[in-house]
Amino acid sequence: MNQPTLVRVFCQAMGCLCEVYLGGEAAAELEAIGRNALTLLQVWESRLSHYIADSEICVLNREAYQRPVPVSPELFRLLERLKSLTEETEGAFDPTAGRLVRAWGLFRQGTLRGERVESPSKTEIQRIVQEIGWSRVELDTELQTVSFQTPSVELHLGAAGKGYIIDEVIAYLRQQGIERALVNAGGSSIAAIGSPPQSGYWVLGIADPQDSERTVAQALLCDNALTTSGSMESAITLSGRRVCHLFDPRTGEPIAFQGAVSALTPNALEGDALTTGFYVNGEAWAEERCRRHPDTQVLWIETDEGRRDPRLARYCATQSRFLL
Repeated sequence: MNQPTLVRVFCQAMGCLCEVYLGGEAAAELEAIGRNALTLLQVWESRLSHYIADSEICVLNREAYQRPVPVSPELFRLLERLKSLTEETEGAFDPTAGRLVRAWGLFRQGTLRGERVESPSKTEIQRIVQEIGWSRVELDTELQTVSFQTPSVELHLGAAGKGYIIDEVIAYLRQQGIERALVNAGGSSIAAIGSPPQSGYWVLGIADPQDSERTVAQALLCDNALTTSGSMESAITLSGRRVCHLFDPRTGEPIAFQGAVSALTPNALEGDALTTGFYVNGEAWAEERCRRHPDTQVLWIETDEGRRDPRLARYCATQSRFLL
């Protein structure tokens, strides 16, 4: 009888290392399925990337203010789901706010931590805030078209694209009969099917936001997802002010909290949206959300350059799958 094995395949995509782990007995078959999964991941990236000029999302952003743009059924369903997630987070997560990301200098591939850019004026930020939001987007269900009512609307999937693509890969693996798998996109968006061979959970380390080599907590995954948002990922400096890549789309202002938020959720898309929502809305809002949704758990890691160790706070409605 063959012994269970764990196969790993990987590639560079979505600006990070993407890995697929598959557990089972037929290593060659698992590897073939894993490589097909990576191909699917790259196909989805080509459709949703902001950095590929002819991607479906870029075409939509260029043309939707001039005319209703027909989109694929998959993209239309994704936009409907993103609109719903914006409502669930009370506007804290809003992918129509790409123009704000651009205004703050955070919409360039390869933006370096600490890079100095020109700060946008308050007038500019206020104007953009008034002209974005899902009320400025028309989703025509019958015609499957999308149109923007103002030129300031720009869809940006940086806070949700990875999660959606990972969920699509997970769905493909389930269709192939895979019962044990982990899909990891750069450590910030991860989803699991079952558990690895001879273990009840996939055990994932959560890094200190100030030191990626140091693990400060662990998460246990089994048929769920782990996502993380943090202030250290793409920060820049504006006139001596350190600006986080996460901001409140309702005000246009960056978030003051320094640290990271990790969430365990049923799927990666929901996790991507909720970690942003938790980060923007704060701990009290996150605690209440988790109380009402026991399948969601959140871990806060607050950093302080004056302290050696980060402060850890935990919010969950059921027995925690975070280990401190």
